[in-house]
Amino acid sequence: MEIIELEWDHGRAEVQTLAAMLGPVHFKLDGREVQPFAVMPWGDDTGPEHGALPGILKRTRGEWPCVPFGAPAAPANLPDGWRGSSPLAIDPEFHGYSANTDWQVLGRSPHSVRLGIDYPDGHPIKRLERVVSGVPGQPTLRCQLLIEARRDVTLPIALHPCFALSEETGQTEIRADFEFGRVLPLETEPGVSQLVPDAQFSALNMIRAKDGTLGLNRLPLPFATEEIVQLCGGRGPLTLINHAAGYQVHIQYDQTVFPSVLLWVSNRGRREYPWLGRFQGVGIEPLCGAFDLGADIGAWPDNPIARNGVATAISLTAGKPVRTEYEFQVEPVS
Repeated sequence: MEIIELEWDHGRAEVQTLAAMLGPVHFKLDGREVQPFAVMPWGDDTGPEHGALPGILKRTRGEWPCVPFGAPAAPANLPDGWRGSSPLAIDPEFHGYSANTDWQVLGRSPHSVRLGIDYPDGHPIKRLERVVSGVPGQPTLRCQLLIEARRDVTLPIALHPCFALSEETGQTEIRADFEFGRVLPLETEPGVSQLVPDAQFSALNMIRAKDGTLGLNRLPLPFATEEIVQLCGGRGPLTLINHAAGYQVHIQYDQTVFPSVLLWVSNRGRREYPWLGRFQGVGIEPLCGAFDLGADIGAWPDNPIARNGVATAISLTAGKPVRTEYEFQVEPVS
């Protein structure tokens, strides 16, 4: 694995070839630096437990693309209404081959890097390319993603930005505009998660929980938990505001490609290795999918989200690459 260092007049960043993960990124704001991305605390671990981790978990950090997105197969214990699709077995790895494998560096400059990865023969995806660039004159990072199919296929895709949270309860705010929201139809972490599975909601600050309601608009939460919700029919950019550190991050992306956002709140609720109750962060993940349930459910046109008019899979055509661009814009908060 190689780490590529980028630098421009308003920041510096690292991109690793493993999963093409971006992070950390230090943005220059008013004579100071802020680093909004999450860097999981086990990246430098050694030993057999760490060595046995899948590629996606060895040095998890920042942001990376997932093609296809989600589980290799739908969970067996999905409730009625979420079952009915035929197994597709598109990719055996969680969040796809590219999220678990080293990419190749194709070109670089002081402030930009281009990486690519060829998928195994027989995979419906042929190739991905990714460009990460600091934007001169701005505390902004721009990313480009190209997806090339080997054969026609319909599957879920996503981007996977993960952000650090303030240490103080409720001092990180998430602002998002969406048509409707839905809770993962299973407990995210059995015996730990507080939201009612498959509950629907219209506002991020009031979601049905096992004991009343719970808001995910202000983080971190004052108790250990793991929660996943999908914000369907996104409208406009998303914003994460770290009030304690005095910065905000605007996430700009193409809603025609990613009509939803998956919100993953990891609030020290996972106890097994490598988590060990030590990670606190939030994934704000532009998505064309049905949660992280994988292609079996995302490509099924009768899943509950697709039935409500929000696409949960993208149709790719061999020989016609899909290109998309997105940005992370950082500003001070007074």
